[in-house]
Amino acid sequence: MGFIRGVLLVFVCSVLFILLFVGNILLTLSLSLKYENVKPGLVSFLSDVVNEQLNIEEQLNQLFPAIEMYCQTNQEYTFAYGGYTFTIPCDVATQGSSTLVGYGVNSLVDKYYYAEYNCNFWDCFSEGDVPLFLISEKAQVYWQAKFYFALLLSVALAALVFLLVEKKTNFFFLVGGLTILSSLPLIKLDKIAFLFPDSSEGVGNYFSKIIVIFFNQSQSVFIKAVIIGSVFVIIGIILKVFHAGFIISNFFSRIKSNKKIEEEKPIKNVKQVKSIKTNKQLRPIKNIKQANLGKNVKKVNLNKGMIIEKKKNKKSK
Repeated sequence: MGFIRGVLLVFVCSVLFILLFVGNILLTLSLSLKYENVKPGLVSFLSDVVNEQLNIEEQLNQLFPAIEMYCQTNQEYTFAYGGYTFTIPCDVATQGSSTLVGYGVNSLVDKYYYAEYNCNFWDCFSEGDVPLFLISEKAQVYWQAKFYFALLLSVALAALVFLLVEKKTNFFFLVGGLTILSSLPLIKLDKIAFLFPDSSEGVGNYFSKIIVIFFNQSQSVFIKAVIIGSVFVIIGIILKVFHAGFIISNFFSRIKSNKKIEEEKPIKNVKQVKSIKTNKQLRPIKNIKQANLGKNVKKVNLNKGMIIEKKKNKKSK
């Protein structure tokens, strides 16, 4: 029985470790894709793509005199480039080509982040050549829902570990240690970008920036996981010092013993009922013995419960 319990404990802890690691990745994606976290990196990435690959800023410099003339009689300047249409206020457009490009990139990020995608998450890959939904609010909500599901499963497995572990104080050390260990890969997660060559003409530079966008909150998630794991370990140490583990074990053993007592109680009650009945049958005999039976009673036969009267004196005749 102990061997089977130990094997089950090792198996459940292994699954819990994997689930905690996956949960950390899902939480990192969810937090990194929040608007306030994703926008700075995405704006920087798109600005580099626009300037280095499309040379849009150089072309706008050539069109800048025409833009100034157009804005003298209009409030907005609209232009199309690379399949995208940009509408820029004239007070921004007249500040220079770099300001115009920055405003256009910001508006493009806002547009695609809050866009409504009428497709399931994985089906959206076939909707267009560039999966812009991956940096949208839709993706953030998707990863957040998956994280909550993984968290629910982790809590269920942690409860199973509590039931399988023999000394209950060890539960806190196991869960705390697994939580900390599962978060260690997050330390270098955002450093994966540096594995790719930093070339302005290659794909590696852009891919490294995309990795940073999706995992920009990995350090924050790592710190949170370490804090949670440390709290579990500290609780385990406190319980170990104050021998609370024995109290918890005794509590569960008392519950088991109480169940056995409750099962035996009906049998004892039956015996008590029989003894009460026999006592009640003997009471009339004791009362007969103790009663004042008078002078005419010769003797009392307690076994038969009979009273024999004395014979009358002949002289009385």
